Amino acid sequence: MAILESRTKTGISWVKEAVALFKTNPSKWMLLGLSYVAVFMMIPSIPGLQLFSFVVILMWPVFLVFAISLYRNADIQQPQSLNAVFNAIQPKIKALVGLGAFCLLYGVLVGLLLNSDIQGILKLSQVSGVMTESHAALVMEKTLPLLLKILLLSAPLLMATWFSPMLIAFNNYGVIKAIKSSIAGSIQYMVALGAAWLLLTAGIVLLMIPAGMLVAVVSLVQASFGELLASLLVFGVLLLATTLMLAFQYVSYRDVFRAAPVDKT
Repeated sequence: MAILESRTKTGISWVKEAVALFKTNPSKWMLLGLSYVAVFMMIPSIPGLQLFSFVVILMWPVFLVFAISLYRNADIQQPQSLNAVFNAIQPKIKALVGLGAFCLLYGVLVGLLLNSDIQGILKLSQVSGVMTESHAALVMEKTLPLLLKILLLSAPLLMATWFSPMLIAFNNYGVIKAIKSSIAGSIQYMVALGAAWLLLTAGIVLLMIPAGMLVAVVSLVQASFGELLASLLVFGVLLLATTLMLAFQYVSYRDVFRAAPVDKT
């Protein structure tokens, strides 16, 4: 019980430190979040650029280390130019792309495993005319197990990549060793990580409540402006959530692997 309480306090402390780090330069971190959202969420979803998503996945660990480097420099108050940050991680790009290839392969395998379930739901969803209530309930009944499978299959990848990019770039770990250490660290600090995730999610949800009320009031006066405001608020909250999550990822890595030795091999 004492360990559980201690880990929960650690998770809460991580969130507080992530928020404090964000407050050091909100505009800078929001711009970083915008870059992350644009490259890894928006561009791959554009029709005709699906093949680009493979390149995005391969380069994701490189971008993540670049972002975490900026947070680390702010934390230790050691400013560096963007070129200096990139030059520092350049020797590790090959290994980081290798980690990206692992993520891509894992994603493909998950897609193959769930392909029949996805195709079944797509066939159910393709109905002519208005979907009846019973049919909609059937689609939902089939979709919920699929979402659960996706969450369960995504958990190992999340644990494998939560710390591994930084371990490769900052601790000189090989790809395999970094993945193993990331999984071990995630399991050891599962309660702290879970508490921080829940607290961050709850904070974002609470932030959305007054924003939603504002949009509702504006929509009563001017519907079109209300829709625009809703889109802007949702996008703004997404950027904030992204920047805080990156800050949280840095803080958790810093504390979990604070004393991790640098691998000289």
